[in-house]
Amino acid sequence: MSALVLTDAAYRYPGGGGAAVGPVSLEVDTGEFVLITGPTGCGKSTLLRLAAGMLQRHGRGEVLGTVTLDGVDPGTLAPADRVSRIGFVAQEPADQVVAGTIGDEIAFGLESAGWDADRIDDRVAEVLALVGLPADPSRSPAALSGGQRQRLVVGAALAAGAQLLLLDEPIAWIDPESAVDLLKRLRGLADEGVTVVVVEHRIDAVRPYVDRVIELAPADTYTPPPAPAPAPLGDELMRGTQLRWRYGAIEALNGVDISVRAGERVALLGRNGAGKSTLLSMLAGHLGDEVTIHGSVVDVPQDPDLALFCETVRDELAYGATEARLSDAQIEARVASAAVALAIDDLLDRPPQALSRGQRLRTAAAAAMACEPTVLLLDEPTSGQDRAQVDRMMAALVGRTVVFATHDQRLVREHATRAVILEEGRVVDDGDPAEVLA
Repeated sequence: MSALVLTDAAYRYPGGGGAAVGPVSLEVDTGEFVLITGPTGCGKSTLLRLAAGMLQRHGRGEVLGTVTLDGVDPGTLAPADRVSRIGFVAQEPADQVVAGTIGDEIAFGLESAGWDADRIDDRVAEVLALVGLPADPSRSPAALSGGQRQRLVVGAALAAGAQLLLLDEPIAWIDPESAVDLLKRLRGLADEGVTVVVVEHRIDAVRPYVDRVIELAPADTYTPPPAPAPAPLGDELMRGTQLRWRYGAIEALNGVDISVRAGERVALLGRNGAGKSTLLSMLAGHLGDEVTIHGSVVDVPQDPDLALFCETVRDELAYGATEARLSDAQIEARVASAAVALAIDDLLDRPPQALSRGQRLRTAAAAAMACEPTVLLLDEPTSGQDRAQVDRMMAALVGRTVVFATHDQRLVREHATRAVILEEGRVVDDGDPAEVLA
């Protein structure tokens, strides 16, 4: 029996020209685990929102075709019915967090579905264990890492017993071990009759657990240029000694020593909550003043929307050079170079918020590159990117001094000159990527 049926389904955003996705005809059976993939910007996230009935209810664009869940248009479901029938997780986990504690976040969906109060506490504990989050339900979501918040919203989505889970890149910010654990749990839910549809770029990680792979559009066949011969490293550009930082009772960094020399591409690895983002924030000067910096530093956070504020992509890329009072010709040259390098040259006149998340992340990275900083800091720069776009981005960073946090070990092996592994706020390994990841 098909639980989810899309017939010639498509969506056109207001002022967006052609359809953002579709027309798509697709049937997903009850208990089936389906992976949807395709190049960045091909409409995967839009398709999930159509399947959830979100664009039918709240979209201002044009919905074409039909979508049904067990014969019912999901856009017509009452709120209590939606939360008990459909679990939806967006690309940006922070956008879905509505409560002040992780326990209340899980409980919110249960209360919306009409669960009895005396059952909620037990179910909250079950869900926290299911997604592998800290057991203390009174902890603030703000104290969680990006990957931990991602697990939180997955838990909130499935807490009320939804029989259809629609997950948009649920392992994008999760470390490899936790990703395997979550995928196994999703496979188990599918075996119990829950229908699971996942959009993901980490295809190799997801493929062993799914019943079917659906590609929305042909993959980009970009071939990266040959890697240049290693260049000798230059002077030390930044140094931090015995770096420490706490978030309340949580010790995020506990005595970290790190230095970065000109020409290095340093990868920060470690499980969710190990301290990678906090270390990047300290290196950027956002937390404390213990880091010695020679030159300029620009950072791109996990959430690209925090770095985007201009009306067009072109304005975003031009902002840094304009602030530096470069000439019009110099500004245009930097904009063109960064746009071509990250394959957003056809998006220059678009508003950043009208783009896919992957395109927005590339816009934020290109804007940072166009500033020509001495050191570029990137937090999960490849989330939301297909493999071709990942290779393009890393090719554009050759010759620059870069520190980036990632869970993508292939990326580290192929593009980093050095790997630093963090564990519970401490550096536990630091050296050649081939040796560190052996």
